[in-house]
Amino acid sequence: MKYCIDVHEFSFNKIKNGKRKISVHLFDKNSQKIKIFDIINIRNASTNEHIDCIVKGIAIFDNFNDLIDALKPQSLGYANKNEIIVRLNRIFTKELQQSLNAVAFFIEPQYEKINIIERGEYER
Repeated sequence: MKYCIDVHEFSFNKIKNGKRKISVHLFDKNSQKIKIFDIINIRNASTNEHIDCIVKGIAIFDNFNDLIDALKPQSLGYANKNEIIVRLNRIFTKELQQSLNAVAFFIEPQYEKINIIERGEYER
């Protein structure tokens, strides 16, 4: 299946540049539908640019603090845990964080691959 998730430009660019290998979200009804090997179309909420990412793994946590403690900050595209907490608190209200679990989708961007065949190889 293919699902679309809007993210802030800051997060989108980290995924696009390969600095973020994990996409963090609240474990709401939409996130609960996503399974391993599904495609998440991650869309920049500001520019509508998008990247298809295959889900390689899923980890569900009771809250964002548990998620942050379990995962390396670098895999989330940050230098340290405090930076992650500040960003998450800007995106998700305290009420939402307390009412829903947190989910980490381990993703791999699927860039279009172009197969170039040399003329000599084609003729063989």
